[in-house]
Amino acid sequence: MYTPTIEFDVPFAEFSPTFESLEDRVSSALHSLMEVGHIPEPTDADRKTSRAVFGGKKATDEELSRPEVIVHIAALLDEYDRTVVKSAAQLRTYVTNRLILETENPDPRIRIKSLELLGKISDVGLFTDKTEITLRHRPTEELEQMLRERLTQVVENGVFEPSDRPKYATLDVTDVTGE
Repeated sequence: MYTPTIEFDVPFAEFSPTFESLEDRVSSALHSLMEVGHIPEPTDADRKTSRAVFGGKKATDEELSRPEVIVHIAALLDEYDRTVVKSAAQLRTYVTNRLILETENPDPRIRIKSLELLGKISDVGLFTDKTEITLRHRPTEELEQMLRERLTQVVENGVFEPSDRPKYATLDVTDVTGE
């Protein structure tokens, strides 16, 4: 067996991971842990570290290389995402309820505006502008025949005018406003 002799040292490349965000790095590490099948239980110290990182502390590579810290940061991020979605739904309900209350305002301008905004809610969709697109397809044989005719004209005349351009499919765009 041949053993190569290296006459010079090759330095290891030193680079930081190229993750754009903490979420990406944690997601990647958690995915790797799940592939291995080992999800460790974080200790109190790991929880404290992950809360500090989640709160905005700059995480070190050593902290983010500990599986227990990664697992707890992932759990915190997951809970945060659920809270954001829940608060967005609550805000939507609050705004809708306030608009309903404003429909009984003595000022007619406020009543009309609140009714208009209620009608624009995506679930209701009363005052949304709709665009209908109708696309008429032609059979392949008809398109081939039209193409043959145009190519024959080009070959015979030697010139193809843009005004002679065939319309192979028609596209009708109609603006329909729901009232």
